Amino acid sequence: MKLRAGVFGSVPVYYRATEDRIRISWDVTDLATEPLAIDPEVASHRLVMNPVYSARQLCVGIGLLTERASLDIQPGRASYRYPAAAEETAPTPLPEGREALAMFAELIERAVSARSMAADRISLELSGGMDSGSVACALAKRLGSVASKGILLDGHVRHPQVERRKQITSRLGLADDTVEMSAFPPDLDIQQPAQAKSLSREYYLEACSALWRQARAQGHDMLFTGIGGDELFPSYVDELRDSGPSKPTREHDVRRYAEQLLTPHAYSAAQSLRNFDAPASPVPWTALLAVACRAPDLVRHGLWPVNPLSDPSLAAFCHRLPREHRQGRELIRQYLHKHLGNDVFQRGYTKETFTGVMAESISRHASSIAGQLRDCALADLGLVEQPAVLALLETVATTRASAPATALASFLWLERSVRQLH
Repeated sequence: MKLRAGVFGSVPVYYRATEDRIRISWDVTDLATEPLAIDPEVASHRLVMNPVYSARQLCVGIGLLTERASLDIQPGRASYRYPAAAEETAPTPLPEGREALAMFAELIERAVSARSMAADRISLELSGGMDSGSVACALAKRLGSVASKGILLDGHVRHPQVERRKQITSRLGLADDTVEMSAFPPDLDIQQPAQAKSLSREYYLEACSALWRQARAQGHDMLFTGIGGDELFPSYVDELRDSGPSKPTREHDVRRYAEQLLTPHAYSAAQSLRNFDAPASPVPWTALLAVACRAPDLVRHGLWPVNPLSDPSLAAFCHRLPREHRQGRELIRQYLHKHLGNDVFQRGYTKETFTGVMAESISRHASSIAGQLRDCALADLGLVEQPAVLALLETVATTRASAPATALASFLWLERSVRQLH
């Protein structure tokens, strides 16, 4: 038997091969039915927020069929083959007589229409941002009124998010449903019972599940998302050089906090040269990894994920655009202005963000989390220093800052997975 993967990454495909048996599932939890060894190098990279898109996975013996890869299965033997790396992209002049906006509109609307569907069977995940907003525009043009779903946040982003959603849904004629983030906070219990085992769940599963249940109750079985939008408009090395010295980013701060948790051995592993990653793909690996994280939970709820902004043709076009169309995501902004007006996504608009959610949740549950961490599986494996973990928890509880909270949340999710595997 030969198993091949395509380029879209709609759902992941995991496998586990033994001498006389091959098991395959979109849910890695199905393959973790007995204690498994942890790959310390993969775990170390994950702890420092340096995710891995590779056939090699957290659990030794379980592999991921990455995009365009193949798995050959014969009696007593299974062999894995990566594809050739995708061609590198570079800015290219547009074809003579063609306009960037018209070409972008054609590609995104083709991506939305690539599969047979009916308006009464789909939902749209609408955050209120530019990515999901552009998918909403393309869907509305194709099908008219569709159902949109969203999570309303608290804090200073709430009012602009609510107002922007109202503008989008009213102008496109969407049937909108929302849930309150505060009503479905992230579950921070890392001592979940075995029957609750889930190794691929996302941070905000509780709130998302409430929306997905709504969608299924309405008879929907497809969910359109904006995954892939962050990767559509890259900056190239020479362009970054032209923009002057770079300032420390939030990602840099998060990684710094995460590195403080590691033992010397794990820190060394996290700095190792990665020679096991999947080759460059037509769809950026970060988008494929986001799909792999979310899709199993979606499928469990009876919804098939559709990610139009992860379409390889759309990605290839956007990656090759001249700089003026990519910088500041100018082209997608023009598309939104055409369909929604110029007042919805003005430059400098207040973006919806989950960065404060985890800090608040961890702070409220700091004492119970500290109690659960008296025993630490990742410390037992020699990957983290338990006192450093408790110190980071105290930092989050005291400051409620998003960077240390993000680093701690990543640790907590991995700690929960490792506990479920042993």
